[in-house]
Amino acid sequence: TKNPHNSPPPTYPSHPQTHNMFAVTASTMGSRVAVKMPRAAVKKQQPRRCASIVRAGNVVDTCKANGCSKFAELAERVGLSDVLNAGTFTIFAPTDEAFGKFNPEGLSLPDVLNFHCVKGKIAEKHITNYPLIMTLEGTKIAIDSKTFKAEGRIEVGSPPQGTQGLAGRVDGGFVIRSVEADNGVVHVLDGVATPKKALIGQNGGDVAGTQPGSGGGR
Repeated sequence: TKNPHNSPPPTYPSHPQTHNMFAVTASTMGSRVAVKMPRAAVKKQQPRRCASIVRAGNVVDTCKANGCSKFAELAERVGLSDVLNAGTFTIFAPTDEAFGKFNPEGLSLPDVLNFHCVKGKIAEKHITNYPLIMTLEGTKIAIDSKTFKAEGRIEVGSPPQGTQGLAGRVDGGFVIRSVEADNGVVHVLDGVATPKKALIGQNGGDVAGTQPGSGGGR
């Protein structure tokens, strides 16, 4: 006769949804136990797609750390960086890619750089409060609130010319991110803005809305 105590333990069918639901492994450190979830039980997370933002001290160093090193290098070359680091400024800094596509022929490099710089600090949430902002270049850069309302993007650049400045759209680039600095803020642009000369009317005077510094704003 067979000994009932030597019989193998009974087996039970495993449920397809609970079989191997958890794999338990003992850690070599003390009695700590780690529980590993199977891949099918872990919800796959979508990767976050956002630009890297680095606050790196003053506005010039912040430009260098956020993809606008070409702007910073040119500012240092013409002596603009000393001015920017000595006060509080808002910089509309084009990316290195934007400068790579930019043709500066016939333009003054210091004028182009100064056209992207504004005294004082204007946070991103306040940009659209100022349709025209005086720059270090001596003329005003335009903020297109129409693109912000229609597309959710802020376009910054030279103002439209003619018909009281209402014709056309701002010529420059869109703000793709904003980075706080110790002495201001850097708004990174995907394009380069250039100051434009006033249009001359038939009577020899400036066309309405195109005279440097004309119009409202900050």
